[in-house]
Amino acid sequence: MFNVELQRLFTVLNDVSSWVVFDRPRVLGTKNGQITLAFDDRTRAIISFELIDGSVNVRVVHELVPDLDGIKPRELYWREVFAGVHRRLEIV
Repeated sequence: MFNVELQRLFTVLNDVSSWVVFDRPRVLGTKNGQITLAFDDRTRAIISFELIDGSVNVRVVHELVPDLDGIKPRELYWREVFAGVHRRLEIV
């Protein structure tokens, strides 16, 4: 949950070059209030947003993960991404 304006959060998440992680995806598209990303391992993620009581809830669906062993590393990856986004939003 992010306590910032939706547009500001959308902009930061759409700017994958600013993410503080090693594996940066490429943006496939931004439509209907969602960001679709493609990764080098041929997986993709769809980020969607929901306003709840003045805060923004972010939902990530990471698709095409080949097996169950790939789930935990992606969960850790997204935690790292969101921690970096939180830090960036605090200093901007």
